[in-house]
Formats: sequence, structure tokens, C-alpha cells
Amino acid sequence: MNGKERIMRIFQGKEVDRPALKLWGVAIGQKMLHPAYKPVYDLAVEVTDIMAGASSEFNVYWGSSEEVEISVEDKPIPNSNWVDRITYLKLPNRTLRSIRRYSTIGEPGYNIEHFVKEPEDLRALLDVKYTPFPVDISSYNDAVEKTEDKGVVIFRIDHAAYAVSRIMGSECFALMCIDERDLILEAVETYAARIKDHVKAVLSTGIKPIFGWVGPELCIPPLVREIEFEEFVFNIDKPLCDLIHDAGGYVWVHCHGRVGKLLKRFMEMGVDVLNPIEPPPLGDVTLKEAIEIVGNGMGLEGNIEISSILLSNEDELKNIIYNTVIESRKSDRFILCPSAGYMEYVNPTPQYINNLILYIKYGLECLTTLR
Repeated sequence: MNGKERIMRIFQGKEVDRPALKLWGVAIGQKMLHPAYKPVYDLAVEVTDIMAGASSEFNVYWGSSEEVEISVEDKPIPNSNWVDRITYLKLPNRTLRSIRRYSTIGEPGYNIEHFVKEPEDLRALLDVKYTPFPVDISSYNDAVEKTEDKGVVIFRIDHAAYAVSRIMGSECFALMCIDERDLILEAVETYAARIKDHVKAVLSTGIKPIFGWVGPELCIPPLVREIEFEEFVFNIDKPLCDLIHDAGGYVWVHCHGRVGKLLKRFMEMGVDVLNPIEPPPLGDVTLKEAIEIVGNGMGLEGNIEISSILLSNEDELKNIIYNTVIESRKSDRFILCPSAGYMEYVNPTPQYINNLILYIKYGLECLTTLR
């Protein structure tokens, strides 16, 4: 089987020749963050099963509405490679402010201050007139053409609960889930309706893609309670999954963290493949246990922590890969994959580059010979 056939059959729950081998973040023709990544990229394009990404312009908060005026002010941090970017959203009845510290050399940044700090901020945002962007699938078609039979293209969409959480931060979200529950539900339902309309517009073009989203990880314990997952993720996302499936599409979901108690709910929600199924201690379920819970009712992707590739010696990493493939034997719907993208470090160490190549070569060997 080629990569496209193998991955699609995993999404469809059909028999495959072997599990898929994925290096997260690979896309045909992508630019290198550092020259050291080039041999990793070349090998991945040659032998791995690619899951590229594409999207259409979308803003869940106000779309292309002219009611929102945006202004930005940058304040460089002296004697550093960091800049504080202050962004103002001037709404009809309120001005919101965020501060994000970003790196001038490509290191990961972080949010110092979120737009929404109190209930009135969220209400003001919800009051803004929403005007959707027109759907444009050209980036999807381009990605499909580049990927050919080496893999598939995920059509990325937003996630309603994540949209609420990221605009205010995890702490504020957790507190408002208790103190302002009706307002949070209103926001989640509002954004979910916009996402659903966006998906309908994508489907109206005639394509039937794999839709993918991230975000449920911010609506699971310990950040919030299981009841929040039920009300703000399961109840909201299941109708979207049903819509996608009824139209002939598929669903890929990314959710870090302790998902052991939620695996069955993700499956019942309609998720075709769940990523990244992290082993303990970051996760709370082994791959063997996860397979025992879902059987072949849902595809499982991941189980290799990116930290293992970053920090392990050769023997340690080979042992991790070997044991993971052995544990995957009882699933016909497994995709071996790291828990994060491969090209996210500005200055990769030689150890990391060597381990990425080892992951690809030894992963392929194990998936081919141990199943």
C-alpha cells in the first residue's frame, strides 16, 4: 500500500498491510527551520506516511467584521531576542488588550495577558457582528497535489471550547466554567455554530476531506472537570462529527494529556483517529490499555513522546519504539507518531537530528517486521 491508501484505510477502519509511520509536521516542499533538518525531511518524504495540512481563512470571533479595529504596538525587551507585542481590539462597546512575548529568532513565545479577563470582556466580544470569510479550498487542493499518493491532507478547522479557552487563558477559563457557566456555554455554542457553518461551506465545494482540530486538551482534567468535557466538548463536537461523517468525510482530533477515562467518549463522539495517546507519566494510559478500551472502534496515533527523541540515547529510543510497536499489535488502526512536530526547535542538537532519523528507520523496520 502507498501512504494515502494506508492512512485512509486506518481512518475507515479497514485492514491495512501494516500500521502507518508518521513524522508529525512533514509537508512536501516545506521550508527548513534549520539546515540540519533537511536529511530528516528527505528521509521522511521517501518512507513515511504523510499527513499534511491545509485550511481556509477563518476567524471564529468576528470573521471579517469591520466592527473590530486592531492596533499593534511592539516593545522590544532590552538586550534580548524577545519582543512584547501589545494588541488592542477596539470593539463597539469595549477595548480589549493582549500581550504576547515572541522571539525574534523563532523560539516558542507565550501569552502574558489575554484579551478576556472578566465576563464583560467576553460579552463584548460576543456582541460583535460576525461576518464569515468566504471559503477558499485552493490551499487544500495544492497540498493534495503536492502530497500525491504519499499520504493525506488534513483540513484544519477551529474548535469551539478551545476558542473560548485561548482567548482568556486556562485559569480564567476554569474559574468562569464555575462562576459564569451560562456565559461560557453561550460562547461555546456561538463559536460551534460558526465552525459548523464553515464546515458546511467547505463541504459544499464538493470535497470530502479529513477534518482535523486541536483544543479538547484544554477542556479535560486537571484543567477543568469531566463535566466540562461532556458539556463543552462531547455535546458540542458530536453533532459536528455526525455532519462530517454524513457528508463522507472523516475526523482527526489532537488531545494531549490524561485521556484514559475519555477514550471511549472520543470514540462515541465520532473521532476516527485520536492523537497523540501519550504514555505515562504525561499521559495516564498505556497503548495496550488504550487498545483494550477502544479496540478497533477508533484509530490511535502517537505514543512516542517528543522528549524521548530529544533526550534518549540510541538504545533507549530503540527500546521505546520496539515496545510501542509490540503493544500496538492488537490494533488494526495504529499510526506510530511523535507527540509533537519534528521541526519546532530553532537550533536542533546533533542528538535530536540523529534520533529523528533513527525514529524513522527503526520505526519502519519494527512496523514491517514485528506485526
